[in-house]
Formats: sequence, C-alpha cells, structure tokens
Amino acid sequence: MMQIDLLRTLLQADFMQTMVLGACLFLLPLEHRKGWRRAALLCALAALGLGVCNTAWVYATNYALSASQAEPSFLPPPSYLLSILVYYLSPLLAAYFLFRLCTRVSRADALYGMSCVYAVQHIAFCLTVSLWGEHVLPVPPLRTAGDWLVNVAVFALAWPLLARRLPVEGHYRVTGRKSLIFSWMVLLIALLVNYVARQFNEAEYKTLYVICTAYDLLSCLFLLALQAEQRRESDLRVHVETERRLRRQMKEQYELSRDSIEIINRKCHDLKHQISALRLVQDPARREEGLREIERSAMIYDAAVQTGNQVLDTVLTEKSLLCERGEISWTCMADGKLLRFMSPVDLYTLFGNALDNAIESSRTVADPERRHVSVTVHSRHGAALIQIENYFDHPIRLSGGLPSTTKPDAAEHGYGIPSIRDIAQRYGGTMDISAADGLFQLSVLIPVPQSG
Repeated sequence: MMQIDLLRTLLQADFMQTMVLGACLFLLPLEHRKGWRRAALLCALAALGLGVCNTAWVYATNYALSASQAEPSFLPPPSYLLSILVYYLSPLLAAYFLFRLCTRVSRADALYGMSCVYAVQHIAFCLTVSLWGEHVLPVPPLRTAGDWLVNVAVFALAWPLLARRLPVEGHYRVTGRKSLIFSWMVLLIALLVNYVARQFNEAEYKTLYVICTAYDLLSCLFLLALQAEQRRESDLRVHVETERRLRRQMKEQYELSRDSIEIINRKCHDLKHQISALRLVQDPARREEGLREIERSAMIYDAAVQTGNQVLDTVLTEKSLLCERGEISWTCMADGKLLRFMSPVDLYTLFGNALDNAIESSRTVADPERRHVSVTVHSRHGAALIQIENYFDHPIRLSGGLPSTTKPDAAEHGYGIPSIRDIAQRYGGTMDISAADGLFQLSVLIPVPQSG
C-alpha cells in the first residue's frame, strides 16, 4: 500500500517537475548554445530524477514525522527542515543550470530567468491550494490531474505575456543588482509568506490562511507585472531616443545633401555653357582635353535622379554618387509621386537607412560584377511598393524577421531596419525581408491615400 501511495505522490505536479518544464519554456526565446536541445533533455532528465528522490525523501520524512510526533509544533524537527531545504533548493538550481547550459545568457540573466519561472510556478501553486487546499499525502488522482491542468494553464498564459516579451534579442539584459533584488524578493515572498500561511492551515485560522495565500499570489503577480512594465518602458525609452537621434541625423544630412545637390546642379548647368566656349579654342589638343574634362564633370549631372519627388531625388542622387565612388553599379526605376504623402524626414530616413545598408553590404562582395544595388518604386493594388535589392557574401542571420547587426557594438547599431519597419507601420504598411541565394531584398508596401 505504501508503494502505491508513493507512486501516486511521484506523479503529482511536483515542484521539481513544474520548475524544469517552466524553465524549458522560458529558455525557448533566448539565444541558444550549440546542441542546446540535447543539453536541455539531459539536464531535465537528471533534474527530474533528483526530484523523484526528493519527493520520496519528503514523503518518507512526513510518514516518520506523523508517526513520531504526538502533539503539533510550530517548528518542525531538523531532519524535516533539511528535507524541505533540499526539496526547495534543488529545483531552483536545476532551473538556473538549465538556463546556463542551454543558452548564452549571463549569470545575472540566468538568475533572473530562474526567478521569473519560480514566480510563475508559485502563482500556479497558490491557485491549486486555494482551489483544493494543501497537499495531503498520498495525493488523490483527481487532485493530481487538477494540479497539472492549473500549472499548464498558468504557464500557457505566461508564454505570451512574459517568456516572449522579456528577452531582447535572446537576452534579458539585466544588471546583476537588479537580478539579485528581484530574486530575493521572489524568494522571500514565495518561501516566507507561504511558510507563515501554512501555520494557519487549521479550521479556526482558515480566514488568515486564505488571506496569506491570496497575498502570496498577488505579490508574485505584482512582481511579474512590474518586470513586464519595466521592459516595456525600457524598450519605449530606447525606441524614442533612437528615433529622435536618427531623425535629427537624417534631417541634418538631408539639409546638407539638398544643398550639395543644388550646388552640383548649378555647377553642371554652368559647365554645359562652358563647353561651347571651349570649342572656340584654336589649339585642338588643348580644346579636346578641356572638353573631355568638362564632359567628365558634367556626367555628375546625369547621376541626378528625377522621380517627381524632391526629397526622393535628393536621397537617391546622393546614394547613386556613393555607388559610383565605391564602384557599385546602380539601377533605379522610381515613381516618386507615389510617396508625396510621406513626410520628408520619414521618406529620407526610410530610403537613407535602406540604401546605406545595401551599399555597405555591396562593398564587401568580392566579385565586382555582383556589386549592384537596385531600387524600384511602383504602384501595386493601390499601394506603393518599394524594393531595394543587393548581393551579399557574408552570412545574414534573421532574428524575429530582422537581420542581426554585424557591428561589434550592437548597442549603437542595428536600429536602421527597425526604424524602416516602424515608418512603414506608421503609414499602415508592412515590411518584408528575404535573404536567399546571395540576394538580399527589402520590400516595403505602403497604402497610398486616396485624394479627395
């Protein structure tokens, strides 16, 4: 009979089992190590095996305690305290090492992830004891099924609300100080408040027990909601600051480029008139040399793009000159009139970022024949379709549909593509990226407002 009771106890939604499964769920959005699936499986199996031993130990200790202790005592004996200490510490350590062995996160991030998993697991625990009371050994089969159902439901809700939201490019990016503070707060609430609540698990103290359990649950909810809000505010602060910096830089660059293009246009216009004067020079050699020099200078005028949109003309002309200087071939077929509804800064930011990335990538291509940038802007089903293509040689890794920056200082780079996506979404459009067979293509589809 004792063996059957022990088996039923081992099948319950044990602390180790729920912590290991929760950690495996939370590490999915993080940056993984090579062979992380095998490491996760081995670590999870080892942790679950240890959890079985822990559960059996606590079960046996409870039997011994109930048989030897005639009168209830507020403080349990040392052997029971030791079993509870091992029972609680080993799942936390198992979750921590799962993060460390399977992902590339820092120690602070691993501790933070472990604490998030523990807070979610403790919310599920508080719900189960609120619904059915404390565990009674052996655990009835219906109680086991109910506990598993609650745990699965809680972690299913935690996946979109926390597990996917908290990481940024595969890392939590928390400081050691924040990680320690959050961990200690979760541990104090989950362990201390729960221990106090259990002392009132008697009929005459039922109200105090319910109040302590509710306080325990709400405290964990508050801590997790606080983490999600802090992440949202941090992302918003970074986004606003980055947008402000990009817009300031693009505005200054646009004004400078506009002035430069106007000077080039005036100079080219003057050069055309000088050609006639030079043809009157008597010395044929000097005349032809002067003509060739002026004609080479006048070729800059041919690089000026005429799309019907002054802002687009400016940025495309500037980038075409950069391509010419970098020995990158350039093709452009753009109807700038389609984009007249966009603000100058948004238009310049979108094309400036996209073409800067394309030109920078083309410069690294070894084959000169493949150093090419193509720009097209045309109408498609009532929307403006912008496509910018270039070849690439270096590997491109897409994360969340966006290419990861190749710059060594990722904190100062990698905002160009997200800025393009934000601009497209601001006008009700979409952005799509494909990188296959050495060809990178950025496509932006923006609905054109109907006039009148």
